[in-house]
Amino acid sequence: MKTYYEQLGSTGSPIIYLHGWGCDGSIFKPIVKRLRQFNNYLIDFAGFGQSEQPPFDGWSVADYANQVIDFLAEQGIGSATFVGHSFGCRVAMVVAATRPELVERMILVAPAGLRRFSLARWIKVKVYKLRKKTGRLPSKQSGSEDYKNCSDGMKNTFVKVVNQDLSDFAKRVKCQTLIVNGRTDTATPLKHAKRLHRLIKNSELVEITGDHFAFFYSPQAFAQTIQLFVEQERTL
Repeated sequence: MKTYYEQLGSTGSPIIYLHGWGCDGSIFKPIVKRLRQFNNYLIDFAGFGQSEQPPFDGWSVADYANQVIDFLAEQGIGSATFVGHSFGCRVAMVVAATRPELVERMILVAPAGLRRFSLARWIKVKVYKLRKKTGRLPSKQSGSEDYKNCSDGMKNTFVKVVNQDLSDFAKRVKCQTLIVNGRTDTATPLKHAKRLHRLIKNSELVEITGDHFAFFYSPQAFAQTIQLFVEQERTL
């Protein structure tokens, strides 16, 4: 799998940026241009931006984690700070849990990846599968907007990714972690971030004003947060 990326900044400490679903690495550019003292890597996940598509049957979060692990090996990066947004947080957590030596610290912005059992959702899925099996699917396509916007192959990836609960991986994360979540975020509600904070023992939760993309509306503040977090950890 060929991973497209952009490298911006100096030869300072490496920072790996992992974007959310439907985006690519370029979403971090307004932030990274304020952090040129670091060695910033903006990755496009498979199926996004300019990276290759995953296989038609789809990738799991673990497959995306392996993409990142392989990328680090190709670049000769022994360990780095990870900055993830939404879907990117899923991948960062799996890397941190399974290959802790690669992740010095993490910033998880509007993190996705935790699920609780929902009877309503379970019934909805069962009904959908039954209708699909009997050829009685409604003419109007069901599912979230992210799902509807996927290509046929990426729909398989989307289903694998969103249906996986990463609670057990979160419990295994040992590195210093900063969790940032908007108070009015409906895509990844604040209550999920609070639960993740309880699961990751060495973590801090910061609540901010705004929605799922709140930090990207204030790139200067986001850049300062990253800089302070990285430089603080160096002095400890």
